[in-house]
Amino acid sequence: MNDKEKKIRSALDKTVFHKESFTQQDKQTVRRKIQRTQRPARFIPAIVGTLFAASLVFIGMFLINDELLNSAKQNGLSTEDLNSTGEFTIANLSSGPFHSNETYYIVLPLTWNGNSTATIKEVELVKVNEQSLQTTDGISYTFYGGNATKKSGVYARNKIGKTFDIHDFVIEDESSLILKALLTNVVPDKTRAIKIRYSVNGEEKEQLLAAGIIQGLETFAEDTSNDQAAVKLNTAEQNVYTAFEEDLDTQHLVGLSPMSVAKLYIHASYSGNYEAVYALYTDRKEYIQWSKEEDQAIPETDRGTAEQLAQEFQDFEQGRFLQTSKIEGYIEYYPTGKNEPPAGFQLIKNEDGIWQVAFMPTQ
Repeated sequence: MNDKEKKIRSALDKTVFHKESFTQQDKQTVRRKIQRTQRPARFIPAIVGTLFAASLVFIGMFLINDELLNSAKQNGLSTEDLNSTGEFTIANLSSGPFHSNETYYIVLPLTWNGNSTATIKEVELVKVNEQSLQTTDGISYTFYGGNATKKSGVYARNKIGKTFDIHDFVIEDESSLILKALLTNVVPDKTRAIKIRYSVNGEEKEQLLAAGIIQGLETFAEDTSNDQAAVKLNTAEQNVYTAFEEDLDTQHLVGLSPMSVAKLYIHASYSGNYEAVYALYTDRKEYIQWSKEEDQAIPETDRGTAEQLAQEFQDFEQGRFLQTSKIEGYIEYYPTGKNEPPAGFQLIKNEDGIWQVAFMPTQ
């Protein structure tokens, strides 16, 4: 053995691989320690994967949020608009029917869910195509604001308590809407709704609210079993008559047929409402035969009794209207039967296009 080999042997004898003392098991242990020091820790790839996934989520959220903002800008909405949008909700109550010609106060809980307060400008009842109610609907109403603590339900005039002007009424979250309604021959209508005009942060908005109690408003049917009147007004005609006798304004008659106008006249005569009778006469100057003062001077005995009127206008509603000129016409009817000569009831259209009764219409 040369000198170089001796040096190598001497170095090996000093290591753990000395063949006399280093067993096979010792060699395996050393190899495992060397392998562990040479490969990376297993948890490092896991951490890297988790960070990568979180980065993807963050990027996705950023892109979605940016898309929403761009969409809002395209529709003319700012970030403030997105945060201030909201809507009203109203309780769905039911009640009735109600007595006709009486005033009721109906309290409805009203909720606003917007982030900014809403200022109510106007509240009204509408029907199909958002048309306002007409006289024929039989509902004369006013809306008020109320406290959120006000219990919902129907109240009499002396039980309603404090109310607030609905115009510029501010609502932050919860409040109540109070409907004051005078009802006259009202029938249910599923197209009725509440229309609220309001503003949020200076922007004008409006919303339709459906409420069961509004759609279901109705009054008890009047008992006419003992009524011997010559004509019976339908619901629309009765509502017009109720409004007309209050102020005698012919605008209530707009759109009425000649038959309906004639029935109002007969009904007023039968009821002894002679102011309404005179107001239903034509106001065309060339057709006026006497003044209102002269009419008031006519004795009661010259106007005919209820029985006479019922006989004179028997089967009147089975008649037909015959127009003889642009402004004149008459209703042909048979008060004594089809085998007898017909009678005629004359009407004249005024300058506003409204049919009115001629003086002495059955002469």
